[in-house]
Amino acid sequence: MTEDRVYRVRIDATPEAAWAAITEPARTAAWYYGSEVRTTWTVGEPLEYYAGDELQITGALLSYDPPRSYSHQFIAAWSGEREDQGTLTWTVEPDGDGCVVTLVHAGGHGQETVDGSRYIMDALKAYLEGAEVPRAAG
Repeated sequence: MTEDRVYRVRIDATPEAAWAAITEPARTAAWYYGSEVRTTWTVGEPLEYYAGDELQITGALLSYDPPRSYSHQFIAAWSGEREDQGTLTWTVEPDGDGCVVTLVHAGGHGQETVDGSRYIMDALKAYLEGAEVPRAAG
């Protein structure tokens, strides 16, 4: 697949809480397949997700506009190979008493990544609203 995938979810949490959930390693581990984001948040530097010591996603930070959005290269590494590549862009917008989080996955990606993007948006919403985070398929 090469068309962009856009995932949007309204969350009953503040934009600040959503931003923290998508940028702080201990928080990402709670809902993003147990993976911590690791980066300096400097454009051009690596941005990676690790589950323990295992690299899951690698790439470079492409843009960073806190506390509103960031984007990064997406190179899936969870199978030990570098595959399923593209760009992820995260955006957080206020919406009344909550916020809307949008994830755009641009570039080539397979069904596994499409399903994974749906899962992480549901998991993020559950995490921020205090519900049980759904179990990942697989």
